Amino acid sequence: MPVYNAEATLQKSLDSIEAQSFKDFEVVFVNDCSTDGTLSILERFKAVSGVPCTILTQPRNGGVAAARNRGLEAARGEYVAWVDADDAIEPQALERVVGATGGADIVGWDWTLGFGTNGRYMRQAEYLTPLDALKALMGGTMRWNLWLFMIRRVLLEDNGIRFIPKADMGEDMMFMLKSFVRAGRVVQLHESLYRYNAVSTGSISRQFSERRRREVEANVAEVEKVLLCSEYCKELEIYLHYLKLYIKLPLIMSADKENYRIWYGWYNGSNLYAAANRALPWRTRAVQWMAAHRLWVGVWLYHVLVYKFVYGVIYR
Repeated sequence: MPVYNAEATLQKSLDSIEAQSFKDFEVVFVNDCSTDGTLSILERFKAVSGVPCTILTQPRNGGVAAARNRGLEAARGEYVAWVDADDAIEPQALERVVGATGGADIVGWDWTLGFGTNGRYMRQAEYLTPLDALKALMGGTMRWNLWLFMIRRVLLEDNGIRFIPKADMGEDMMFMLKSFVRAGRVVQLHESLYRYNAVSTGSISRQFSERRRREVEANVAEVEKVLLCSEYCKELEIYLHYLKLYIKLPLIMSADKENYRIWYGWYNGSNLYAAANRALPWRTRAVQWMAAHRLWVGVWLYHVLVYKFVYGVIYR
């Protein structure tokens, strides 16, 4: 668990860890130079919970990718899983996942969006092989968040799979794609074992600032390098374009014409494939097609009528 200034949400996460029915695990906390009461909360948890813990503090604030690498270096378990400091893991999660491993390299599960009575069950795509999972992840029909998977640690060590320091946006995408490329047997559990606390991370403009786009590009470049040398090279060639289109999709879920300009120029070689991914809903392919043809009035109308009104009002 990488932790930075999380005192407002951390206790809920810690309570969910302490409540696990499976007990043979350790927790590695990486405190990324928090300036609030985070470290005190972690130290109290270590002292009173009875859960084996290691608390590491970074020498300087280095971002989530570097913190995750530090945690991996300290991990000693057969498998590695992640919990974010503002989320919670269901009490039976580790018991269910460990029981389903059967020697698998990667085990995945479903999740719940939100807490309490407002929680919404979110089902991951079905996959039986690493190639199935790679197509779903790159095609935009499955989420790549780290907290949706448990990975055999020897897979990471033998293949040198780590995060790119300072490339903190898209780091989970890169990590999971590289892991599935190298995986053998994989398992997907269709049970909600994790609760994700959806919070606003700010405007799209801040999320996709030039610096953030460079971080994403570094992670995508690493994925491309690994895929081009893998057994899946030919089968996933078009999926690299689907991945780039999926990554930049939020830019056209906006009324900001500057975001449209960025969308068109960013990974513009993939714009030719804007309507090709038939695994996506027709409306998503339609708005991408309009953006690829610079039909910005249509993109804007989609944002207002579908994204804001249908999802923002009717389905809220």
